[in-house]
Amino acid sequence: MKHCTLKLTLLTLSFALINDELAQAQHGISPSMNSQFLNELRARSPKYSEESRDVLGTDRQALDNGRALSRPELFSSTNQDNQRLAGDITGFNSQYQMGRKFLSPFYNGVVALEDDVSNKSAFKSNFALQQTFEYNSRVWDGKGGVIFSPMILADVNYQITPNQSLSFKGGIGLSWISGNDHIDGSYFSDEFLLNVLPGTSLVYDLELDALHVTAYQRVSVKQFVGMLQHDSGIAGTLALTEQLSWTMNYNFSKTYDIDGNYGGRYARGFNADIHTVSSMLAFQSKGSWSAGLEGSLNWYRPEDDPTDLSPGYIIPQAEDGFLASAGAFVQIMVNKDTRLRVAAGYQHQSFDGPSQAINFLPFLYAPPTSPDINQPYYSVSLSQKISESLSHELSLGYETNLQRAFNNVSAHFMNYGITSQVWKGGQLTGSAYYEYADYAEAVYPLDMTSYGLDLHFSQQLTDKLSASAAYSYSHGRFKGLSTDDYAALNEQYSQNMAGLSLAYAISTKTQAQLSWQGFYNGGAFQGTTDHHRVSLSLRVQF
Repeated sequence: MKHCTLKLTLLTLSFALINDELAQAQHGISPSMNSQFLNELRARSPKYSEESRDVLGTDRQALDNGRALSRPELFSSTNQDNQRLAGDITGFNSQYQMGRKFLSPFYNGVVALEDDVSNKSAFKSNFALQQTFEYNSRVWDGKGGVIFSPMILADVNYQITPNQSLSFKGGIGLSWISGNDHIDGSYFSDEFLLNVLPGTSLVYDLELDALHVTAYQRVSVKQFVGMLQHDSGIAGTLALTEQLSWTMNYNFSKTYDIDGNYGGRYARGFNADIHTVSSMLAFQSKGSWSAGLEGSLNWYRPEDDPTDLSPGYIIPQAEDGFLASAGAFVQIMVNKDTRLRVAAGYQHQSFDGPSQAINFLPFLYAPPTSPDINQPYYSVSLSQKISESLSHELSLGYETNLQRAFNNVSAHFMNYGITSQVWKGGQLTGSAYYEYADYAEAVYPLDMTSYGLDLHFSQQLTDKLSASAAYSYSHGRFKGLSTDDYAALNEQYSQNMAGLSLAYAISTKTQAQLSWQGFYNGGAFQGTTDHHRVSLSLRVQF
């Protein structure tokens, strides 16, 4: 009986603390994400725009569409969470991170607005209203309900002078749920949820001969856990010589518990500051390769007091943290349609706080938490447009990231995607991923293994009508490590997902889409469940 109770407790904690995606910032802490952000900042200068050009071109959107079914979001019950970046409210928590934009919401399935090429003025603005009506069987304690979600998308640019500009890219909306479902989303209401797409930002750019300066403000909101994050940053790229350049970025990230429920209840760090200084020194050859050094320094400052859930329920936790990484990279443009990047280095992470064992539950003795990590990281990415009708992309690596419930998480990851126009109007996309995440230095020793695949096919039926079908599968296992009691925890779960949609272009600026999604779960802890969504959305650009 004691063994069963222990096992149930560990399972409950696994889902409560991991799958609910505790919010955190990612600036500079994940080396692979840090390098992507620095490349995006560098590319804002015309001198270095080629460095981050997406070699997949329009095939990027096809890949994103092919993964939409498994993409974690508030009203979906997919379990394809990325543990390496779990809780990152600055981006969509997808297993597929290539192609991410940090200063734009138009990635990972959010279609960019069409630019008005006839507008030659210094001030350009494009807006779209996206309205979604959805029936969801998951809300209102499984009774089902209707969700009403309007959103405004904006892409605005003002060319102040020939060498300075101000731009805003964003998506801001609300969601209303029938039945007063009380999903925590804000202070002001349990029925209206604020939604700010990751990458929503206001950016100022200044080009000064050898120096390009970018100042940015960015806001992201994570629904369900009721988290808002505000980022302020300034970056500069300096051309030291014709071939050598240096990029430096400072970012201040502040995270808020905007619904007032979670901070101090489950784990510290819901209200927290993170200061990040990141840098990249790059040498561009006169040929097709570049190489350099990359690194970051991060100071993590949580504001919450130690967590006491209730008498006898205490989570051992760190207080302030210092996280650093340093490494080198090589990037090769094999040709104009093939880019290979390899990076490797070392990470150090240390936390102030308890290192002794703590009574976590009345019948459970938690092991000590280890405050320090010193270990290598690496990442490899390959993007290639093989032909006009075929593209593929691979990324893999190993790194350690901040995880506010358990100090940090180390993960091996790999994902691959391929998309092809199999015949006129027919697009076939396939993706697969694998992730092994190690929480061995956590409140209790734990690792998680997950893998899955996504298949998607779309067909243009007429000039205005298209149809698509999708299937996704994911499998996960989490188990305890080290001690006899924890080793007894070894649970698996799987999920099958299916989707169908019809899209109709009413005009060049107006599109409507009718979609169905089904989610079928199985596992010893979850049991067998199913969840369905039917949505009708209308998007009008003006």
